[in-house]
Amino acid sequence: MASPEPAAEVESIKAAVSKYFSIYDVKVSYEALSFYISPDLQMLEKNFNKLRSEFKEKRLIPVLKYQGGEYTINVVKRPDQKTRGLWVNGILLAITLITTIFAGAVLWASYDGNNDLMRLDNFFWGGLFFALPLMAILGTHEVCHYLAAKRHGVAASLPFFIPSIPPLGTFGAFISMRDPIPDRRSLVDIGAAGPLGGLLVTIPVTLIGLWLTSLGTPSSGMIGDEGAISIMIQPLYALLALFIPLAENVSLHPTAFAAWVGFLVTAINLLPAGQLDGGHIARGLLGDKSKYLSYATVAMLLVLGLFYTGWLIFALLIVFLGLKHPAPLNDVSKLNGKGKAIGALTLAILLITFSPIPLMEITPDHSFTMDVPGGNETTIMAGSSIYFIMYINNTGNTNLNITMDVMQVPNDWSASLYLQGHTEDNSTDLLDIAIPYENGTVVVLKVTVPMGEDNISRELLVKTVSLTAQGTTYLRVDQTFIVRVE
Repeated sequence: MASPEPAAEVESIKAAVSKYFSIYDVKVSYEALSFYISPDLQMLEKNFNKLRSEFKEKRLIPVLKYQGGEYTINVVKRPDQKTRGLWVNGILLAITLITTIFAGAVLWASYDGNNDLMRLDNFFWGGLFFALPLMAILGTHEVCHYLAAKRHGVAASLPFFIPSIPPLGTFGAFISMRDPIPDRRSLVDIGAAGPLGGLLVTIPVTLIGLWLTSLGTPSSGMIGDEGAISIMIQPLYALLALFIPLAENVSLHPTAFAAWVGFLVTAINLLPAGQLDGGHIARGLLGDKSKYLSYATVAMLLVLGLFYTGWLIFALLIVFLGLKHPAPLNDVSKLNGKGKAIGALTLAILLITFSPIPLMEITPDHSFTMDVPGGNETTIMAGSSIYFIMYINNTGNTNLNITMDVMQVPNDWSASLYLQGHTEDNSTDLLDIAIPYENGTVVVLKVTVPMGEDNISRELLVKTVSLTAQGTTYLRVDQTFIVRVE
């Protein structure tokens, strides 16, 4: 509290405090002035807010504490803050609009089934059906924070949007608080305003997205060679989907995906840890004990990170930004019933919008089954032929390429493979087959035994291998065939 006229400044500050509180002791240090007060507990919160408003004009910050059975108000000088001009918000907003429109174009091209990403209609429909609803959700979230902060007399910046690459196009947005939070009620109100406002936009976007999805044509369900990403629908999303039944294997419309992102953002922000919205709310509800909930949340994310690596990154980010939430200026006044109700509501919203594993990678499955309906053993006469039938079914999630190889064929015997319905002239001992998704084929193995091979038994092997798109072995099945010669 150094000043050219320290005594006069101390008296001025003391006079301001004494207008609202009875002072019985004063302690002066270089960092702060500490006033020991005997407050009227019924008027404590109201009088402290009046003092805070008065000190704000003098660039002073009062901090109310209760320790050792005594109430104190510590007064410190407000540090100088460097604020960025609105041009930064504008540039980030413009860049994020571009990246979300591009992400929407990628999603629309995939949804529409066209391979020319740079077509103008991809950007138009992607912007309309994905970028616009997503930015509306995120923008409403942050504007509600901003308005709640203003209502509680807390200076805040306009939203800073964070651009990203597809498929989302953005990492969300944030506002910068330029004043300390005054009390627990303000912590809960400001923390809850964003998720509640964003949710009110996300719900109608979900219903619109589901309706648009219902107009689509069901797909085969086949996974391409590059694989696919599957999303886990949140409980609230699943509840809303009951109102608009969807056909099986129908592709999710980009607007429905934007709604899914909106629920994901709501749940992430409501996690009760650190500087997240949920961290604000937890600090307002539980006071300093909220740090234990923050520790538990990070521990939960680390466990979930074993199944979805995104949670590991997010847990590290929370730790980096700080697990403990700073106390408000007035950490003495308790929450009223309305504040507790808002806290309970946000907890319920967290439970119905959280996905333990939001994204799951679906890898191409080149599995198949082989059946030999007539059995794999037979007895024939020397100088004759036998035919074995093999049913091969594609049980994977993509088109199947297999190679069949006849092995362990005795000298002077002949063994060959061909597809049923084809002539024996096309038979070979090394057969390549393409089996479409959810289909099967029938392969014939012809074995010819020469004269002079009496009273013997031989075992032949057919090696069947399914191949990945890169030509590597995915699954191998060895089928034996036993031929006895009389």
